[in-house]
Amino acid sequence: MRPLLAGLLIACTQSVQAGSQAPVTPRPAAPQPSLVVIVVVDQMRADYLAAMRDRWNDGLARLTRDGAVMEQTFYPYLQTVTCAGHATVGTGTFPSTHGIIANAWWRGTRSAPCTEDPSVSPVAYEPGADRDGHSAVQLLVPTLGDRLRAHDPESRVVTLSTKPRSAIMLAGKGGLVTWLDERNVWATSTAYVDGRYSPVSRYLAEHPRSALRGEVWNRSADRTSYTGEDGAIGETPPRGWTSTFPHPLSGAPGTAEREFTALWENSPYADEALAGLAATLVRELRLGKNGHTDYLGVSFAALDYVGHKFGPDSHEVQDTLLRLDKTLGQLLRTLDDTVGPGGYVLGLTADHGVAPIPESRALAGLEGGRVDKRAVLEAITRALTPALGPGRHAVRMDGAQVYLSAEAQSRVATSPALLDPAIAAVAAMTGIERVLPSAGLEQQRQSADPIVRAAALSHVTGRSGQLVVVTRAHYIASDPNPDATTHGTHHAYDQHVPMIFFGAGVKAGRYRDAASPADLAPTLADRIGLPMPGSDGRPQRQVFVP
Repeated sequence: MRPLLAGLLIACTQSVQAGSQAPVTPRPAAPQPSLVVIVVVDQMRADYLAAMRDRWNDGLARLTRDGAVMEQTFYPYLQTVTCAGHATVGTGTFPSTHGIIANAWWRGTRSAPCTEDPSVSPVAYEPGADRDGHSAVQLLVPTLGDRLRAHDPESRVVTLSTKPRSAIMLAGKGGLVTWLDERNVWATSTAYVDGRYSPVSRYLAEHPRSALRGEVWNRSADRTSYTGEDGAIGETPPRGWTSTFPHPLSGAPGTAEREFTALWENSPYADEALAGLAATLVRELRLGKNGHTDYLGVSFAALDYVGHKFGPDSHEVQDTLLRLDKTLGQLLRTLDDTVGPGGYVLGLTADHGVAPIPESRALAGLEGGRVDKRAVLEAITRALTPALGPGRHAVRMDGAQVYLSAEAQSRVATSPALLDPAIAAVAAMTGIERVLPSAGLEQQRQSADPIVRAAALSHVTGRSGQLVVVTRAHYIASDPNPDATTHGTHHAYDQHVPMIFFGAGVKAGRYRDAASPADLAPTLADRIGLPMPGSDGRPQRQVFVP
């Protein structure tokens, strides 16, 4: 047997060396996708994949089974919030580059939303829209969609979400962009269209939310399959609901009729409507079938609304994820039917995670709590008063950013040591890990200190505050009447999110390579041969067939 094997080995070696005698069949090239899809699941933590893996059987099951799952995907910056996260996903850069430091920041006299643009007007698809115009005017760098349109003006860019900031930051400066405004009215703005787009109007007319007024949100699976407690301490259900199932969309008896749309938005039914609208636009616009590379961005926000009110361990969050599995399955089948399984490449990630409810941790004997933002501002003002005199020296705390009054800023700019007593006063408060002056942070983006680096990557001079307050793990900086929980820190439960690539040319598997959501757009752009110079992220080429 040994001589036979040796002979076979020699023959094989000679055959390979001869080349012409035994040609090697080239591996088929991966199909070139004609549609790029980005899906963001607002507030989806990475550990949800493991927790829910055995309970999914549709879209999320397909993505995690047949996709490339990047298991070590972390946001490296401090302010892990929706607008910053979507801008990072859309542009492939961090807040220090793209300029979107938070959902809102102080503009001298008030805190203004990241998408506010007084130069444009709202375009409403329903009555009762708010009067604010929205656009990506504050975004400092182009998105994947912007680069695609610049490369080929015939490429179509379509994004949608139930939040303006999510749809806009996935799109950039142009495209067909649709969102649900602050009054729960479907809208866009003159930054994107001149008037109502008829396929959107038609879909909304054919699928009115009013048809769901009698609907009751209940568990979609057997109760015994849900883990933990239904109605845990610290939950803050929306007006009209209790902390336990069932949740009628019409609210409790006596709930005002206008509360219906708010409850609908706080339920998985909003995700279902969004996916239905996305499927309609894919078909109506023939995305991926026009001879050009098109782009679709969809941000599902129900998980974020539900998570804020009920917490990450709630039955409501679990059921939202179960229903999202089916919703994504329907969207994938639409893409398969219209573009073809080899015609699109998709990237899924989240804009941030979420913290456990502090009161639930306390009940379990674990560390956690809340930091009162008003107490932080009062402590800073008291500490600065001996040097600056009476006055309100600390005027606003947005996320981790503390903004000083104009006079205090002027004095501190020439005498930075004036901040030392304020830094010491806040650092001594329960739940505070670090307090950093923001001056000079733009030079610390490569700092070996992870907290300093995280703060620097969230810092933009002229937009950020004068102090950065970093909370300890499981402590939440809260306003009066806070939600059950929130996010926006450097801790793993906020920074660690899923990232999955799926579709044309993707090699299924689980990857342990270090990654961030800033890699998503450069990876998809690289797959279609679109340059993205200046990105902070990098293409994860290993997830594709060579």
